[in-house]
Amino acid sequence: MSIFLLLALLVGCKQEKKEKYSYKIVADIKECKDCYVRLFFMHNPDGNDLIDSTAARDGRFTLQGKIAQPGFYKIFYQSQTDKNIADWLTVYLPADSVHIKTIGSSAQTKFHKVSDADPPQKHVVISSPSPLQKELEQYFLLEDSLSHQFSVDIELIKAKFTQTFDSGDKVLVEQWADSIKNFEYRFPSYLAAAAHLFVQQHPTSVVSLYAMLGNRGDLPSVERFRQYYQAMPIELQQSFYGKRLNEALAEGEERNVNNQRFVGQRVQSLAGKTPDGKELNAEQIFRQNKLTLVEFWASWCGPCRMEIPKYYSLQKQYNDKGFGMVGVSLDTNHNKWMQAIAEDSLQMHHLSELKGTRGEDIQRFGINAIPANLLVDETGKIVAVDIPYPKLKKKLQSTL
Repeated sequence: MSIFLLLALLVGCKQEKKEKYSYKIVADIKECKDCYVRLFFMHNPDGNDLIDSTAARDGRFTLQGKIAQPGFYKIFYQSQTDKNIADWLTVYLPADSVHIKTIGSSAQTKFHKVSDADPPQKHVVISSPSPLQKELEQYFLLEDSLSHQFSVDIELIKAKFTQTFDSGDKVLVEQWADSIKNFEYRFPSYLAAAAHLFVQQHPTSVVSLYAMLGNRGDLPSVERFRQYYQAMPIELQQSFYGKRLNEALAEGEERNVNNQRFVGQRVQSLAGKTPDGKELNAEQIFRQNKLTLVEFWASWCGPCRMEIPKYYSLQKQYNDKGFGMVGVSLDTNHNKWMQAIAEDSLQMHHLSELKGTRGEDIQRFGINAIPANLLVDETGKIVAVDIPYPKLKKKLQSTL
């Protein structure tokens, strides 16, 4: 064997050998006297990988070893005698001196903001020399804040339901009960809002990639996540998590090819029929206006019944200047649909397939909670999704 071939083989072997990174995690979780502990690597394309495991003795345990990929790792622990004592903790590795300890009576509220008097991170403290751990916890604080806001908002709806229930009005009781159920579908959008906020504050952070990966299932966020990704430095795009995010977004974008509920897509038709059973030429309606709001609602949806009259007031104000509305109902009962239109005095175009959540438009536009809307221009191109009343009012004032 020539010396050159030998050198080539040695160089090749050296290149194939992947670098290993050391980590050490020491924890003192007082409540977990007899816990088993697992360390997982996150966002591997084939799923989370088990990296290490151990058992806690008197609440203390140590995880120590080497990893092949720097990144985000989850520690799961659970008591073998009390299954209620369990938690997931997220750490960034490598780091050679991660310390975890609990404060107070519960380790399960880790980053969850239970109330204004109970600040996040009250029960668990994670100390690490990695600056990315601090950024990670900043993201968790944002996530908890939005989660808390969701809790506040849904409690307001539940309070309204209680008031309605006490009134004895069966129809209203049904409406608000359904409103609570539908509002629960909005939770992912609250968490995705935390990711948006964090990325805007940290546009070049690996933690931003982590935040977007964790919320890639929120379909309305896919387009904005793509924009954030493309604005990142090329080395971050080509990093391990950058590639994972790019692949995940591509999957979401592929799923959205036939889903028109995204800015830039065009609405060419609407499947429902008018109250008198006729088809509506959606393209013609759009051409008649500069902007048209397609509002998804239902007679049984309390928040919808509160929201749609506000939007309708804008149609009355700006109709002569080129703003129109089309109401798409998720009702299944024709009479209840007609009654709601009459009660709320909604003199605009109305459509319904009378199939509830099984309707073609609901599936095609990815509607999983109402009220929801699409703002389209005269060509039918979507210019905004789920635009709130104040923003729509400002847009009409500046555009028309």
